[in-house]
Amino acid sequence: MPPLSFYKVSLENKANAINSLLQKESIVALVGMGGIGKTTLSKKMYHLFQNQYEKYSFLEDVKSKRHQQWKEKFLQDLCDRKLHKDEDIDEYLDEIKQCMISKKALVVVDDVDMKKNLGALQLCIDKHATNVDYKNKILVNYQNWQILKNHVREFTKIHMAFLEDEQARELFMFHVFKYANHVTNDFENIYREIIKACGSLLLSLEILGCYLCDIRDLEI
Repeated sequence: MPPLSFYKVSLENKANAINSLLQKESIVALVGMGGIGKTTLSKKMYHLFQNQYEKYSFLEDVKSKRHQQWKEKFLQDLCDRKLHKDEDIDEYLDEIKQCMISKKALVVVDDVDMKKNLGALQLCIDKHATNVDYKNKILVNYQNWQILKNHVREFTKIHMAFLEDEQARELFMFHVFKYANHVTNDFENIYREIIKACGSLLLSLEILGCYLCDIRDLEI
């Protein structure tokens, strides 16, 4: 079995499902706890389908960015314009909105975690956003649906589920053993306990798997 084959197929299927929903709706939300894989899935969808759009922008980890940063990124990605030092980005907000309305654009707003981060999402939305024919398509990742529900309709919400057992196993083993075709029997006997301790949480499996990659002492 090629590395990550089962997990990759599942990831691509989910990305295809998101893209299909975006063909019918203008805004789709991925909702789930931190570390469950929202960013990983968003990146997969973005890279698979970005070439179907005239313009595209992936705003990663929006909660850690200043308003100035994501506004500049939208201006550059969607309007092909770079802000000069002596210019005020707020003067270009109407232009950014016009680029989104007039062009077929894919925008991913990743990891919004509080009300003050919603500006990045609100800039993408205008009065035409509920129109099925609206060209601009938005995927937003969020942990707290209660804040997001005023901006995204309930039926376009996708709850991120935990990895299935086989997905969790394959992902963890890949990070520990990389492209090895087999693992030791001793390790096989304990990997389930490690995965269970991680709660099948994608980020935990990746971090712990990378940490254990060069360690072959089971006592660790």
